[in-house]
Amino acid sequence: MGHRPGDVPLLTTTVTVPDIADLRPLWQSENITLTAAARHFGLSPTAISTLERGLRRDDDLASAYRECLNAA
Repeated sequence: MGHRPGDVPLLTTTVTVPDIADLRPLWQSENITLTAAARHFGLSPTAISTLERGLRRDDDLASAYRECLNAA
């Protein structure tokens, strides 16, 4: 059967979402403030917080943030 106008194909690709649960405990264990972490990346503390809580997805920032925290 062909597609009719207006049909939306189903998305069938599984995408792995990187875990972000380690970010907040990392900066807390290193005694780094959320404000200091945000300032390092030129972002607001709210931007970092929404990333950590999973309200905003930014895989590149999460990776860079993790690398920075692991180097501290």
